[in-house]
Amino acid sequence: MIAAPDPALAGELVLQFRGPRVETEDEIAEIEDALFELLADGDTWTGHEITRDARNIVFETRDGAATFARVLPFLQRAGLVDALAAGVRGASATSYVALWPPGRAFSRT
Repeated sequence: MIAAPDPALAGELVLQFRGPRVETEDEIAEIEDALFELLADGDTWTGHEITRDARNIVFETRDGAATFARVLPFLQRAGLVDALAAGVRGASATSYVALWPPGRAFSRT
């Protein structure tokens, strides 16, 4: 049985990379290309941001936790989880729910 999407986690999913493992726009584009293949119907890539402190890949999703669970194995195989933080923000929410790493807060900046 397929679980229904969690409406509280529908909205913006941000995968954030910090540190030297992912620094350039080319590296972000390679990750995006791989992740694009893993998206489910209703999930869309909306862009990326490169700041001084973080590189963010942004998706719109019907269930941020389910989308993150789907892409996490790829990120683990690619050796990217040590530099990864992830959070989801509902369409009407002002703050993010942290998805990774477990037990930590998430900030988009």
